[in-house]
Amino acid sequence: MRNLSSVYCLSLCILVALASASSFAQEPSGDKFVYADFERIENGRVVSNNGGFIQVFGGQESTPVRFTGQANTSPTAPELVRSKDNDKNHLARFDYSMSNPNQWANVTLEIQGHPTNNGKQVADDVSGYKNLSVQMFTDKAEYLRVEFISHDQGINLQFGFPQLVIKIKPGLNTYLIPLKGLQQPSWVEQRVDSKEVMKKLTAVSISAFCNDCTPQHGMVVVDNLIFQK
Repeated sequence: MRNLSSVYCLSLCILVALASASSFAQEPSGDKFVYADFERIENGRVVSNNGGFIQVFGGQESTPVRFTGQANTSPTAPELVRSKDNDKNHLARFDYSMSNPNQWANVTLEIQGHPTNNGKQVADDVSGYKNLSVQMFTDKAEYLRVEFISHDQGINLQFGFPQLVIKIKPGLNTYLIPLKGLQQPSWVEQRVDSKEVMKKLTAVSISAFCNDCTPQHGMVVVDNLIFQK
C-alpha cells in the first residue's frame, strides 16, 4: 500500500506540473509559424490554428461603438467570408461603426494563440521570428492597428502593448510587420520590452480606430497571420 500510495502521489505531482507548464510559453519550430488562417472551427465558431479564442469587441471614450460579426455568437466572433464564390479559403470579417463625441474609440479583432488553461492565457515564444505577415482589407479606414499582447505571463500591463499602425492600400494586400519596429503608445506610463512580450505572446489584435473621432462606418477583412524568420 505504501508503494502504491507513493506511485499515486508521484503521478499526481507530474500531472499538476504538466498542467502548470501548459500555461507557459511554447516555442514554435520552423521558418514559418501560422498563427491563424481562419480555417479551424470549434463549437460553431472560428479559432486560431492552435485552438485559441477569437473575438470582436469595442472600446470608446464616451459614445458607444457598434460592431457585428458572426450572428448569434457571444462574445462576438468574426464572420467567415470568401474572397470568391468558388474559393474554399476563408477570411475573417467584422463591421464597425464609430461616432463622435469620442476622443478615442476602437473596434478590435483579438486572436489568442491557444485555449486558456485554468482560466489563464497560454503563450507562444515567437522571439525567434523577424516579421508577422498578415493580409488585410478595409473599405473605409486609412489605417489599422496591429498589437502584440501578453496576459497572465508576468508582464503587468493591461493595455498599450507594443504595436504598429499600418497605412492600408486599396484591395486585399499582404503587410509585413517587422517585430523590431514595434512601440508602445506614448500615453502608456509603464514601459515594457517588446522582446519580452514576444517571448510570452498570448494574442494578436487588429483594430479599426479613431482619435478625435468623426463618424465612420466600414468593414475589416483579415487572413493568414504568419510569423516568419
